[in-house]
Amino acid sequence: MGVTMTGLAMSFDTHAFYVRLKSVGFTEQQAEVIAAIQRETATAAIEQTKHDFRLDDVVTNKSLDARILETELKIERVRGEIKDSEMRIITQLSIMQQDMQNTKITNRALLGLIAISVGMLIKLVFA
Repeated sequence: MGVTMTGLAMSFDTHAFYVRLKSVGFTEQQAEVIAAIQRETATAAIEQTKHDFRLDDVVTNKSLDARILETELKIERVRGEIKDSEMRIITQLSIMQQDMQNTKITNRALLGLIAISVGMLIKLVFA
């Protein structure tokens, strides 16, 4: 029987162990119990090792490559959003600039009309 853990393998042949125990005088029942205990001990030791060294949390090149790709895709998405925002800002600034030009023209025209009106009033009052 092979006992394995993430990235590592530890082989334990319970049948060979059982045969060896029998060959040195253990009864069939004793050999079966001892082999089962040995298998359980090996499994428990592996689980403890996985826990102690957190082998399930080990970073591999494959997982690192996946994270890098994921990050690069996020960066590209953000760059696109920034570019879209820049275009909206430029458009808004252009509209504001045009509005300011139109306001200047309107104000000049209004000032001209006021000047003409004042001039006409002065003429009427002093004429």
